[in-house]
Formats: sequence, C-alpha cells, structure tokens
Amino acid sequence: MDTRPHSLTVPSDDDSPTFIRSELYEERETAGAGIAVFATAFIPAGTRIFCEEELIQVSDEFEQPEIYDTVTSLSEEKQAAYFGLAASSKSMKDVGWINDLRKSCEGEAESFNALVEAHEMAWSIYETNRFTLRLSSGEFKIGIYHKASRLNHSCAPNVFHRYNSRINRMTIHALRDIQPGDELNTSYIDICHPTAVRRQMLKGWGFHCGCSACESSDEMRDLRRKKIEDVMNKLKKREEQWESNHEQWTDKDYAKSVSMIERGMRLMESEGMEETDTLGYLLALAIRYGARNGRKEELMQWTERLVVIERKCLGEDSNEYDAAVELHRIAKEDL
Repeated sequence: MDTRPHSLTVPSDDDSPTFIRSELYEERETAGAGIAVFATAFIPAGTRIFCEEELIQVSDEFEQPEIYDTVTSLSEEKQAAYFGLAASSKSMKDVGWINDLRKSCEGEAESFNALVEAHEMAWSIYETNRFTLRLSSGEFKIGIYHKASRLNHSCAPNVFHRYNSRINRMTIHALRDIQPGDELNTSYIDICHPTAVRRQMLKGWGFHCGCSACESSDEMRDLRRKKIEDVMNKLKKREEQWESNHEQWTDKDYAKSVSMIERGMRLMESEGMEETDTLGYLLALAIRYGARNGRKEELMQWTERLVVIERKCLGEDSNEYDAAVELHRIAKEDL
C-alpha cells in the first residue's frame, strides 16, 4: 500500500460563499474574557458554524506601519470591524518605525501622537487575533477574521478552526455535540502539553488560561497530557530517523512506531482530543507505518477513522478529506 502523502490539491475557488450560522450562536460580553461566543441551539458534531473570508491577509514579516497601511486601505465597514476586535498584546519593542513615521509626517505633535497610537492599536489587534494560514501553494500567511476572532481559547476545545485553502475561507467546525448555553472555544496552541507548558505558550495572548483542563483538580488529566507530550516528542524523533534512513528500517522498527502511536491514540481518546491536529496526525502516521508492517485489518479501521475526523474537522470540500478518502480506497483494494 502506497501511503505517501496524497495532496489532491484542487484549484481554489475564490467565489465560495462566506456564511456565518448566526442562528446557532450569539456573542455576549463576559467577565474577564471580553466578548465570547455561546451556542443558542444544539450544534451536532461536524457542523460547519463559520465559513469566513478574512478582513486582511498579510505576510508574517509585516511590521506596524505595514499592518496599519493594510488596515486603513480597507472599506470603512471593514475598518470598523477590524478596530472593534480585542486588543491585549503589547506594542513592538522596536520603536525605530516611529522615527521613520515622524520623517514622513508633517503637523502638530498632538496629531502625530494620535497617529502613533492608531498604529499601535492596529498592531495590538493584529497580534491578539492573528490566525496562521497555509495557502494551497504551501506558503504561510497571517489572517484576521471578524467573527472567528471572537472565539476564546480552551485547552479542551469544542470547535476546530482551520484555513481551507481550496475555498479560501476560515472554517469552524463543532468537534463534538454542543448544547445550548455552552461557550464555543477553539485552541490557539498545540494542546499536547501539560498545564504549565500550555500556560507559558499562551502568554503572548495576554491571559492566564483558566479553562477546564488547566483548572482541573484531576492530577491524572495533567499526567495524561504529559504522557501525550512525551509520545509526540518521541514520534517526531522517529519521524526524523525514518526520513533519514527508512531503507534500513526493519519490521521491528515499524512495529515499535505503531505501538507508540497506538499508545498515543489511547491517551488522546481518554482526553477527548479527537481532531485532525492530534488524533488525525497519529492516524496518518499509523497508516504509513502499519502499511509497511502488514497491519491490513488495522489499516482499514485507521483510514475509516481518519475519514471521519477530516470530515468532522475540515469538511468534505477540503484537500485533507479527499486525501483521507483516497487512503481508505487504497486500503480497501489491498485487503
């Protein structure tokens, strides 16, 4: 079974509709977390809640003046949407741009100070609400979204966000059934870490995470996250070894990797981490290694689960879903 990556990239569709399932949620002001998003109706797992076009899409190398110029080139309506977003990040430490701005400006000091403050506000909003996007070309960009930016973080998220490069939209899908009144939370970071590490990673967003995972009194929960972190680190090392000398790998090497992956999957399932960046990633690895280790029956199960996860997290119009379907088709043919 050939399990090399199948990109199946389809030309992007710039005419794909933007839609927000506003009948499923509402935005409310909360104590300590600003505006948050809450379900107003039952949302089944896999539901696409947002399919949103960005306000801006820029290079990760843009600095304050470039962000400000990009934002102020928008329509008045989009500028209002941008400047209405939360701003909790600090200004850049490098203030050389202020001197450059002064050289290009004429006018009173008061108006110049206001211009600097506007630049800093645009930057703070950018840093607080930025999403990393991977385009169909493989290039990475940063996008800012009006509605998706309202989603607060949780280390036990119930929705999943991902830029769909085929339709050029940010999509938000329900990871599990969501009840009316539940807050919709996505994850800003890789959550395969214990609490102390996750909180350190989240400092850049300007808050101390108090989600159910971080505040849990269940010591076993944090221990499981630490074990998941260990498994992921070991698998990354084995991936590097495989990339450099897979010609030398024996059945024993593949069996060892599969055993490690299965352990990681059990831990993730016990933590409810069933989405494409965690369980989906491990399933893809299991398929690659298992195909070389004669695990045909398991391959069918793994590819079936991968199809389900990609459909739930990304939708049937994603390249990842098509790749999973193709792997499942190949697994069926090889039985």
